[in-house]
Amino acid sequence: CVADGFDVIVAVGGDGTINNTARYVTGSAAVFGIVPQGSGNGLARHLHINNNMADALRIINGFKQTRIDTGMANNEFFINVAGVGFDAHVSWLFANAPRRGFVQYAKITLKEFAGYKARKYTLVVDGKTLERDAFIVCAANGSQYGNNVYIAPSAIVNDGLFEIAIIRSFSFFKAIALGVRMFTKTLHRSPLVELLAGKHLVIKRHLNEVINIDGEAVMTTQDVDIRMMPASLKIIVP
Repeated sequence: CVADGFDVIVAVGGDGTINNTARYVTGSAAVFGIVPQGSGNGLARHLHINNNMADALRIINGFKQTRIDTGMANNEFFINVAGVGFDAHVSWLFANAPRRGFVQYAKITLKEFAGYKARKYTLVVDGKTLERDAFIVCAANGSQYGNNVYIAPSAIVNDGLFEIAIIRSFSFFKAIALGVRMFTKTLHRSPLVELLAGKHLVIKRHLNEVINIDGEAVMTTQDVDIRMMPASLKIIVP
């Protein structure tokens, strides 16, 4: 469609479909549209595009455009979030589960939580090196994973910066409070969470492991190089 010169290219589906379409539209003259029909719809929810088909089509016909940032994690394009740790581990298991949907995701999360241990990471944020024991490290372009689970409440999709969330290890009882904060957009108030801003994040690990790319788990090398591509995608918004 890009090569054929279409003016507008619309993805109908979930976060994976959004990613796999937007990667080809990014950097082109075409304008990107979203009709969210997935289980999480992270970017669409951030942009206030709900999963009602008629509403989404009205937004597309309104043709209000803006430019948003996108990112690359090693050789993987992402538009919403990329990171390592527990969320990537759960995404890997969820991808191989017999069912989709929020309930299945929640079941896997609860089952895996007790046995998952924080990892040691060396993080380089715009040239500054940090050592952290972390449960999750997430570079967020949008504010949420999906289903109104906010990992980076203050993230802005067109400011040229990622909001980088670092969540330290915590007990089961603290997990409940942390979960509430993720649903109420108050994660930044938790003492277990460190939020940074940057356009270039390098994550150094001890093993080749999976990374979370817009909700999909991808196996990659020890080091993960995450770079901002500012104002690289023209998109239709409400």
